[in-house]
Amino acid sequence: MKMGEDAKRKRSVTATGNETTDDDLDAKKVVRVGGGVSNSGLKTTDGAIKSSAGKVYWLSISDTAAGVIQLNDSLNDSGTDVWGITIPADGYAHFIFDPPLEFGTGIYLDVPTGAPDVYIGYI
Repeated sequence: MKMGEDAKRKRSVTATGNETTDDDLDAKKVVRVGGGVSNSGLKTTDGAIKSSAGKVYWLSISDTAAGVIQLNDSLNDSGTDVWGITIPADGYAHFIFDPPLEFGTGIYLDVPTGAPDVYIGYI
């Protein structure tokens, strides 16, 4: 390193008080801040999650009776099913999609049978 370069390097202090520089950053560990994933809130019936293109990063589902859910690339259940699952009675599952599921038109939750509790993480 040339003399004076150290002074030009950006320095930060972490929450634990450790000092870091730009050289310490590992691209695999950098997390995007702001504008993160939205939570759909509780959904139990058919309905639009997002009315434009988006991505689904995670989904949690539980049901007291057997049921089916599908994620559809549309605004009103007229498009293509991108993902679906049949859940048994008293079932619970949490899915993390990496890479996320992509939707070009919109994200629509279709519940053909049952009345599950569904939460969806999306952007």
